[in-house]
Amino acid sequence: MRRNRSRKQPVGAGRPVDPRVGPRYARLHRGAIVLALAGLVFATTTVASAPASTAHAAAVVVTERVSKPGTYRVTIIIVGSAKRADRVRLVVGSVSRDAIAAGITTISVEVHIAGHTLTVRATGHRLRPRIAVSLRRIKLSTKTQHITTPLKSAPASAPTVPVVTPPAAQPTTSPAAGPAGDPGNWRLTFDDEFDGNALNTAKWSAGWFGSGITQPLTPAELECFDPAEVAVGGGELDLSMIAKSETCGGKTRPYASGIVTTNGKFSFTYGFMEARVWVPGTGGVISDWPDVWLDGQSWPTDGEIDIMEGLSGQACWHFHYPGGGPGDCSSASFTGGWHTFGADWEPGSITYYYDGTAVGTITSGVTGAPMYIILSLAADTVNGGPVGPATIRFDYVHVWQH
Repeated sequence: MRRNRSRKQPVGAGRPVDPRVGPRYARLHRGAIVLALAGLVFATTTVASAPASTAHAAAVVVTERVSKPGTYRVTIIIVGSAKRADRVRLVVGSVSRDAIAAGITTISVEVHIAGHTLTVRATGHRLRPRIAVSLRRIKLSTKTQHITTPLKSAPASAPTVPVVTPPAAQPTTSPAAGPAGDPGNWRLTFDDEFDGNALNTAKWSAGWFGSGITQPLTPAELECFDPAEVAVGGGELDLSMIAKSETCGGKTRPYASGIVTTNGKFSFTYGFMEARVWVPGTGGVISDWPDVWLDGQSWPTDGEIDIMEGLSGQACWHFHYPGGGPGDCSSASFTGGWHTFGADWEPGSITYYYDGTAVGTITSGVTGAPMYIILSLAADTVNGGPVGPATIRFDYVHVWQH
């Protein structure tokens, strides 16, 4: 979400026209293919078809890069003539498949990628085919795995946000195991398991650029941030929003809620930040406006990494910088159970991971200024989900760096 992040700017400066807009739709027009497959990180190659001059048409070769070796599900979409079918031979790494292409044909195979590239070759019998390739990693080459609690069933959605008392956080693997879904040469540089009975003030501050009751992130929000709504106990951090009239930012608001930040106490440049979170909501619809995010000292120049932001009831990821706010949302359900949300911030790219699976990568405008951690629960009638009393719960927050 684009918000006023600078303590020097007025509240609400720089809000987007619509922070929920992302690259979510596909259009096929005059031989150009742009694919948006929900939950996949992919690359698309467009090749115009042309009549073959020999018995077999020239092959189309696409090379895809992957960040980690492992087993991948490779989906190839072949665009052929709707009036005249053609036989296409596909070679995906070491796997071969034959397909009859008529109109739009989809082929899916599983292959093991030992290195960092995969070559897909498509050869038509009469015509040079047009193909688009997408990859989803389904198994890592390493045995290092991160254990998460399975998704619990949730009741059907109700007109109002229900009050749910979920079970306490269960023990997970050691943070030394590295981030979920992205093993490698990592060292742990920030770790809070919330094992005490109070917020660790050596790591966190409650409030938004101030102490006591502080103003919200944008002027249209319905809450004031109150340290009383920040609680640590039972191995978790809870940020609660309750119906309580409070005055902040020159306005009386109907809710009090919680926010914590590491501003002035911990910041980092590049690395992997991960949190294990019980998101508020029910029936797959995230309530209110929760956010797990990173921010720099000068917004938007330093950038803003939204790792998991509840927008219109969905879990979304974005990166905001002076040139825009690219990102997307997941159609999966993240309510009613513990889930991990992380981001691998590298020079020139940010890859987002939900429950150990890469869901999106952003390469536009990625900044390199230090950022600090923010965990917040807000509410408004435009950006978030159903408004009502709720709690977002955190089992841990980790940061690893190379």
